[in-house]
Amino acid sequence: MARVLFPASATLKALAAAAIIGLASARAQADVPDPTTQITQSGYSPVYVGVDAETATVPSNPAAAGGKPTVSRAYVMRVDLRAPGVSVETTGHSGPLMTTSETISQFAARTDVRLAINANFFAPCCATTSEPKTIIGLLVSHGQIVSPLTSDPTQSEAVLAITRQGRAYIANAPQISAQDLKLIDTAVAGSAILLKNGQDVSAQSPNEGDPLNPNPRTLVGLSHQGRFLYFVVIDGRLAGYSTGTTNAQSAQLMKAVGADDAINLDGGGSTELVRADQIGVPFIVDTPSGGAERLDASAIGVHALKLPELPGLPF
Repeated sequence: MARVLFPASATLKALAAAAIIGLASARAQADVPDPTTQITQSGYSPVYVGVDAETATVPSNPAAAGGKPTVSRAYVMRVDLRAPGVSVETTGHSGPLMTTSETISQFAARTDVRLAINANFFAPCCATTSEPKTIIGLLVSHGQIVSPLTSDPTQSEAVLAITRQGRAYIANAPQISAQDLKLIDTAVAGSAILLKNGQDVSAQSPNEGDPLNPNPRTLVGLSHQGRFLYFVVIDGRLAGYSTGTTNAQSAQLMKAVGADDAINLDGGGSTELVRADQIGVPFIVDTPSGGAERLDASAIGVHALKLPELPGLPF
């Protein structure tokens, strides 16, 4: 059989090409982040006017002492508070106490918001039918105080507030004066400030919300100067899928997604994020740890406009 001989120059070129491809492949593999050691992010994509979404993973505690780190899965919404059509909505007063419990989907459908998460800690927990609830920490809806500022440093002193003039800020309850309170249009409160001016202050968290152990988490944050509002939920208590985070791990995620200030809201079985591409028809984005939506005492949501439709292609 005749044997085909290739010129030496062609052989060398083929070997060089193979070497380049091999190096590129090795470099690409080296560039893939390890989710058990560092935060990974999908990158933001627009979902509504002024609202972008991304997913992320967070290195979390080992499943057993001495084991390998695990991974938690997060869902992030970034809201431009200056975008046309964007406004923020919270649960208003109802019933004989402060609010009446409902699922986050029910809140979104009732208020016609595009996205919503659970908000304040509450009592009692956790009936499977709707009932009156007492809110812990500040809750303000359309300028009306539903639940007052707490004076207990161990109970929900971390506040996210938006004034009637549209200024958003995060502060501890003692920093909010009576005059400040009169200017607030919307507010929710949580257990601890995680980030302040870009610095991780989660080590100062009180015991509320089990800060040192991994749990499902609901977080809110603000960018520098408060233009962007961040809603973040982290799945947890789902073995082999998502562990949940400590407050310190949550703080690192909030910094990575772009927040300068951030707080921890109620979490655990309450943690939930819903979206509504069709107004009034929300769907659940995350995986509630209890296997179903909890009837929560309060929520915070965002109104936003639908993205404009692109013109049709001429073929």
